[in-house]
Amino acid sequence: RRTVRSRGLRFTLQCDNPMTAYRWRHFNTKEPKTLDWIDRWVQDGDTVFDIGANIGVYAIYAALRHPSLRVMAFEPEYANLHLLRDNILENGLQDRIQVYAVGLSDRTGLSQLHIQDVTPGAALHTESRHLLQKTLMQRPVVWREGIGVWMLDALCRESGLGPNAVKVDVDGTELRVLQGATQTLRSPQLRTVILELPEE
Repeated sequence: RRTVRSRGLRFTLQCDNPMTAYRWRHFNTKEPKTLDWIDRWVQDGDTVFDIGANIGVYAIYAALRHPSLRVMAFEPEYANLHLLRDNILENGLQDRIQVYAVGLSDRTGLSQLHIQDVTPGAALHTESRHLLQKTLMQRPVVWREGIGVWMLDALCRESGLGPNAVKVDVDGTELRVLQGATQTLRSPQLRTVILELPEE
């Protein structure tokens, strides 16, 4: 494990391959706007939905930045989910970050995750029920996993939960996530959304 020091906070991440080492080494420089958003727009006591949580770097940062925050982390990919769990446990945040092993989409049911790199910590995967040879980021598919997907609106109804803040980082399926969240996006309790769009 390696220690991340960022903006007065300290936590550890699993760091045993080039991808997780990259996430540790570049934590402060990879997505500073996401850190700014957590610092400025997320408030203590909020419920944050982290859609596309990967190994949990921003879920952990948010939970430490705002001590009364509740985070719902959504990550369907098996290897990332394993590290997400371990990173939450090793940082003692299991009572504040809840993990859902599902993808978010414009429908609820079964789908497939088309994976371009099986290294734990990798990203740029694509959820689609159709057979793809390349991900939406134009990377060759090397592995497919069957996953469950939910519409965010249905998940909020089923769980009784609603977000105050939403982070979406799903590498190409952002529109499908938003199409499945029309009621959630209109909710008066939702105050802020950050959406990472893929580079063209």
